[in-house]
Amino acid sequence: MTKIKQAYTPRKIVDSGLFFSIPLYQRLFEWGEDQIIQLLDDLYSSYKRDKESAYYIGMLTVKRTESSIELVDGQQRFTAMILLGIHFKWNDFLYASTEPNNILRLQFTAREEDKKYLEAKIKGIKCSFLNEKMENGLNYISKHLKKILQNDSDKDFEKYIFEKLTFFLSELPEKYSPMELNTYFERMNTSGKSLENYEILKVDIIRRLHSDKEKYTHLWNACSIMEKMILRKHNNEQLDNLRNRYKNAIIEIIQNGNIDNAFEKYQTKFDIEEEEDSDDNQDLEAISIAIGDIAINTENPYKIVKRRTDEHSLLTFSEFLLQVLYICLNMNISEYEKDGKAVEGMLVTDFFDVRKLCDTFKWAFDKRGLDAETFMRKLGLYRLITDYFIIRMNDEDEEPYPFKLYKGDDKEKMKVRMYLAMLYSASSAMTYYMWMPKLLIYLECFVSTKNSLDIDATEYLAKLKEIDNKWHPEQSIVDNNLIYTTIDRYWFWRIDYYLWEQRELFFKNELLNVVEKYVFRRNRSIEHIAPQHPKDEYGDKTRFYWDDESRPEVAWKRDCLGNMVMISSGQNSTLTNSCFEVKHAIMQRYASGNGTVESLKMLYVYSKYNSWSLDNIDEHQRSSMKVLKYSYERDSRRWNDCLLYTSDAADDLIGV
Repeated sequence: MTKIKQAYTPRKIVDSGLFFSIPLYQRLFEWGEDQIIQLLDDLYSSYKRDKESAYYIGMLTVKRTESSIELVDGQQRFTAMILLGIHFKWNDFLYASTEPNNILRLQFTAREEDKKYLEAKIKGIKCSFLNEKMENGLNYISKHLKKILQNDSDKDFEKYIFEKLTFFLSELPEKYSPMELNTYFERMNTSGKSLENYEILKVDIIRRLHSDKEKYTHLWNACSIMEKMILRKHNNEQLDNLRNRYKNAIIEIIQNGNIDNAFEKYQTKFDIEEEEDSDDNQDLEAISIAIGDIAINTENPYKIVKRRTDEHSLLTFSEFLLQVLYICLNMNISEYEKDGKAVEGMLVTDFFDVRKLCDTFKWAFDKRGLDAETFMRKLGLYRLITDYFIIRMNDEDEEPYPFKLYKGDDKEKMKVRMYLAMLYSASSAMTYYMWMPKLLIYLECFVSTKNSLDIDATEYLAKLKEIDNKWHPEQSIVDNNLIYTTIDRYWFWRIDYYLWEQRELFFKNELLNVVEKYVFRRNRSIEHIAPQHPKDEYGDKTRFYWDDESRPEVAWKRDCLGNMVMISSGQNSTLTNSCFEVKHAIMQRYASGNGTVESLKMLYVYSKYNSWSLDNIDEHQRSSMKVLKYSYERDSRRWNDCLLYTSDAADDLIGV
């Protein structure tokens, strides 16, 4: 049986003298800003609630070797602890003392450069090799700790993490059965939070099924790979044939409720696009009843990295599971219920919290009578619909929002693509992606009624806007004060979409080419066009000194929508506190291709105006509000009332 050891903390790791290694087959450190921030926020909440209680990050699966303890599962969390140790300078935790030399607490098999990088960061010296993910992780830690601590003691919180950040080690025997591995996953993290807990949920759901457990396990495994489409293109297969396979599979489920036939007939052993990838899914082709049946991939990691793709679904699998559950339970969150209020016996914030995934499903089974078979059929159906009708992200592709299957007029299809990208950028785990369940239900109804997947792009776009407008009604522009301290960032993305859709009204000449290539990003940093604390580059003391008591009438304009744009924190750092003329010069470089245009609202401002005044703020405020107002109207002729160009600023911006 699996041996569950005692709880460990960084302090107990030091006292025990243990050290760990990441085996060759493990993926690289992949945590991004969201995961780092979530961990620190959870730690801080636990710290503020009770400084004497442990904070659990779950179970780490390990295997003992002669030289170290291999991290079979949990290396992301353990590496995050190492990064925290580097930030706090826990040298006794970072090194395991062995005579005659000190060695790193965390070792890497066949990854010498990562080892050198960590040693350099610990010693505070330069390294010729940069592990970008770890470097970013350290930056996220430093930045977010400054934000959340504020007046709290850095040392007290550091001590809490060192002594209370708690995990368990689950030591695997040399040979273990699938049932024993299932038991391990069930026992794992019963007192804490799992960062990848859908595998635990899988065991519970499969056990609740009355029949066809093997086939449903196969379906779950396929659906969980959100990086790739569930039906994949054969070598030399025509795209229309792949579309037909999607159509037949979707209609099979809708008409007959037969999930088995849908995938047995049309999945065709997960054939995929590139011949060299044909071995990627052999572990999924074998139908398994237990997690233990999925073999560890011991392939050379460099080959794995070469084949990795940046394409991915808009949602993680855990987020997608909650969307499907929301639909299955016929739940509804109104505008007035979405801020954490209880809906049908469950807090909204709890329902969509992926960390509480297993608890939410237990509630659905016990309190709402969820049927496991019904859920699994809906999971397969909505995964197929999502693949076919909803964009996928691909930052490296010339086509940043891959829309490989859905057919439609190119211009109208592009509008659908951009609107979906806007909705995705404006969504998060905290805003619940609430447009998606309504869209999935609509698409299911369309396919069921028409017996076809060929929805008209204009109709599709109209439905997207209808769903979005119900979630963000026009009245909310009035009800929500659109100023710096209270504005919902959604409105910036909405303005950008309609500036793009009506681009021929707002932009001209070469700037149209820039706008055509615009990509929505999850930028969340608000930049003042006239800065809050301006630099005095020109020695002009009359320039927007908002605290000037002799000009109180201008103070309110500082934080209005007309004086704000939204960009990334990196670009904000570049532009911060500079006067309009300096920002205009930087924007000129971006528009010429030496940088990234991150806001069409910002591009519009710097193309329309050569200078910035209180009158310009008023004018752009009116223009921004018109864009929002007209965005709710079906009749596009009103857009002609918007202000067009009144200066040569656009020509200056592109260097004409």
